[in-house]
Amino acid sequence: MAIKLVAFDMDGTFLNDKNTYNHQRFSKILEQLRAKNIRVVAASGSQYQRLQDQFTEFKDEMDFVSQNGAAVYSNNQPLLIRAMPEEAVTATLNVINQQFDKKDIVEHLVVGVKSAYVDQSISQPIYDLTYHYYNHLKRVTDLATVTPQRLQDQITSIGITFDQHVDFNVAMNNLRQSLPAELSSQTSGYNTELISESTVNKAAGLHELQEKYNIADDEIMTFGDNENDLAMLKLTPYGYAMDNAVASVKAQVTHFTDSNNDEGVLNILSKLI
Repeated sequence: MAIKLVAFDMDGTFLNDKNTYNHQRFSKILEQLRAKNIRVVAASGSQYQRLQDQFTEFKDEMDFVSQNGAAVYSNNQPLLIRAMPEEAVTATLNVINQQFDKKDIVEHLVVGVKSAYVDQSISQPIYDLTYHYYNHLKRVTDLATVTPQRLQDQITSIGITFDQHVDFNVAMNNLRQSLPAELSSQTSGYNTELISESTVNKAAGLHELQEKYNIADDEIMTFGDNENDLAMLKLTPYGYAMDNAVASVKAQVTHFTDSNNDEGVLNILSKLI
């Protein structure tokens, strides 16, 4: 096995439940991986800016697949930005605001390259919760009618989080059936669906890096815990599900590691080096 790239999801995978990781251990592992010319990629549903903040001291040695693959960065420069067409943005916001009862939705947000956006009326607790995942976050007037032109940003995804009292599978299926044909959504955990161009997923984001660095599918090792990780877990023979991964993910992979709280990613990378 000659691994040339390792990619890991963040929440529920690389990060523990306290939203952090073992910086000292990762620093040593990253140094050894890079010495072997192995690329290291954080692949997340959240925004690039958050990943930069989480890897402040390491970001120059890493690549980033953000927003489930809609925005890919290498050497701190954008390699791919897959924006949603304006009419698809409008149609999706109409579905969210007209098809679902407001009491069933904890929050929804629009994610761009420059920032993520929530409605001005959002409560402070929900704003703080959203900020946890999108720390470049702005309140805007009437989120239901925003457009890329109005925001002066490229919109790459739209997120919707359903309340705990909602039957998530029913809501998710209703949402997916109502989306414009060119869009699809992926579950990223916590009753949240992330909507983007149908070609967007973490495997497609990794393909951009593979082409740049001439890396084959069987030269990649990936780690994840949720549905939005499946594409990259199945991309390679070396896809690892976390011990805390959802059952549907575990059922589709053949490699497993310890939970996110037990440093499962770092444990496997330690064996790799």
